[in-house]
Amino acid sequence: MVILMLSQAAFTRFSAREHIQAINLIAGLRGRHQREFRRPERKVRRLRPSRAEALAAHNPFARELWMREWGGQLCRRLGARAPDWDPREPVFFVTLIDERQLVYPPDVAGFRRSPPFPAIRRSYRRALHGLDHFGMLDPALYVSTQRVAGVPRFVLWHLHALVWNTTEAALARWAQRTRMTVGALLPGASGVDVQPVRPDGLRQVIWYTGKSPRQQYQLWRRDSGSLQQYDRALNGVNAVRLYALMRDLTLPDLTVTGGEGRQILRLTLAAAATWSGSIDRASSRRNRLR
Repeated sequence: MVILMLSQAAFTRFSAREHIQAINLIAGLRGRHQREFRRPERKVRRLRPSRAEALAAHNPFARELWMREWGGQLCRRLGARAPDWDPREPVFFVTLIDERQLVYPPDVAGFRRSPPFPAIRRSYRRALHGLDHFGMLDPALYVSTQRVAGVPRFVLWHLHALVWNTTEAALARWAQRTRMTVGALLPGASGVDVQPVRPDGLRQVIWYTGKSPRQQYQLWRRDSGSLQQYDRALNGVNAVRLYALMRDLTLPDLTVTGGEGRQILRLTLAAAATWSGSIDRASSRRNRLR
């Protein structure tokens, strides 16, 4: 097994974003307005470095090391090396959004049944069948949606993935076919977006693919009847709501791979068994989460 974790120096600003988001979540868990957990300190403990090896989706130390490891494996496959980390072959950033993968709050009745998480994962995996890819599922939380959707909030699961071993023309044909099977939440929008990764942008899209949820969204109906979407930073209360949604999910649960991406996942899982020293070094460079 070859462990190829991106160095801390190569990933510093991206790692910092994960820990800042965790601090926001901890403040929300300890805040007086959260109603999800009666004993929030138990949940705070799950965010500590000592719990990173459980690979829980919200643990910032696990998120950081997971991204650095699969990112390092992907960089090796693409021939991307320090200091520029430019891939030596084309790589593409793909976003898939399917409005069927919408999850309502558990206390809301009278709406269509929300799909279970394994079905959501299978649906996105099928959409990328035949492509070499490594991706992760991300929950977009929509709030204050009573007027436009009849519910106070909902979550739309979507997928960000890196795709390689293909061409821009071939991906354009794939995207055209796939748009016939997935529908975006907003009328007139596309459920498939494909962007070439610029030479200096590989680390950025590795982080963006594997980042913790950072935004919350709101829909507004214009006078014409069409919908406008707004976003802003995820506040503490809504960070806790997403924590509650994802509390039983691990980073491997959120990961969607195909082709050569499966080998990257296998190597990342194997490397996770050796993380203890890396976790200790990472946590010593920061204030411990209290």
